[in-house]
Amino acid sequence: MEANMRATLLLVAVLALTVYGQLAIKARALAHSADGAATVDKFVYLKAMLSDPGVLSGLAAAILAAIAWIVALERLEIGFAYPFVALSFVFVPLGAKFLFAEPLPPLQILGMALIVIGVTMSALAR
Repeated sequence: MEANMRATLLLVAVLALTVYGQLAIKARALAHSADGAATVDKFVYLKAMLSDPGVLSGLAAAILAAIAWIVALERLEIGFAYPFVALSFVFVPLGAKFLFAEPLPPLQILGMALIVIGVTMSALAR
C-alpha cells in the first residue's frame, strides 16, 4: 500500500477513534446520571465513570487516536493533516443527534457545512 494511503488511513483512524471516544463517554455519562450517581456526589459519579468499561474504552480510543496522530504526522505535512481533525466537530454532533436525540439547530448545521467546505478547500489547495 502506498505511504500516502496509509497516512490517510491513519487520519481516518484518528477521526473515527476521536468520535467514538466522545460518544462513548457521553453515553456512559448519561447512563450514570440517569441512575442518580451524578446527583448524589460528584466523587461517586467520577468513581463510577472512571471504573466504567465504556468510559475506559473511550479513553483508550483517545490514546490510540493520539498514537495514530503521531504516526500520521511523521508522514504528512501538518498543514494538510490538521484540518481533518476539525471534522470531529461535524461527526460528534451528528452522532449525538442520532444516538442521543440532541438538537442540531440550523446555525450549527451551517457551521458544520462551513467546516466541511473549509477542510475540502484546504485539502484541494495541497
